[in-house]
Amino acid sequence: MQLYSENHSPFSAPVRIAIYAKALDIEIVAPPGGLRSAEYHRINPLGTIPCLMLDDGTRLPESSAIMEYLEEKFPDPPLLPMNPEARAQVRLLQRIGELHITTQTVELARLPDAGDETAANRLTKIVRGLAALQNILTGDTFAAGPNLTLADCQLAPALFRVPRVVGAFMNRDLIGAYPKVARYVETSGRHKAVARVLEEMGAALA
Repeated sequence: MQLYSENHSPFSAPVRIAIYAKALDIEIVAPPGGLRSAEYHRINPLGTIPCLMLDDGTRLPESSAIMEYLEEKFPDPPLLPMNPEARAQVRLLQRIGELHITTQTVELARLPDAGDETAANRLTKIVRGLAALQNILTGDTFAAGPNLTLADCQLAPALFRVPRVVGAFMNRDLIGAYPKVARYVETSGRHKAVARVLEEMGAALA
């Protein structure tokens, strides 16, 4: 299998954490010709990353779909708990990370004017996402308990970007305003797979 990815991409980062955590033999490469090239669009008509190429030639884009596939295909070590309620909690945390943090920081970074009304709306959504995490996080090392899950694959890189993006729009430590979130950023970042991806992202964004 082969994963098309770029180190700076917050959408690719969750998949790479899952791959590293499971120690999978998956080649990780940049999109041939670049993300917007005709060559890559022939591979993935959506023109997005990440995209996983399966051994039979099947193309699987979208990070959440890829992580679910990898979890079912390679269940050891597990990144989802066994209990249905606990699994639902992990997926809820994933959605908060994807919709309220990652997507908002990506769109915010594209805005040229900090005074734009759209920027205020994006910032409000990020704040709501962080507030939700403050209430939902267990307070353990990871988002949904003592073990790394798919929630951490999504949340760790999402939160990594918050100060780097929000700093251009407001002089406020958003992460520090939520103690459980701040502690989570610190403790989750000690996991080898998480630390590796955050280092890759930091180097790419520098």
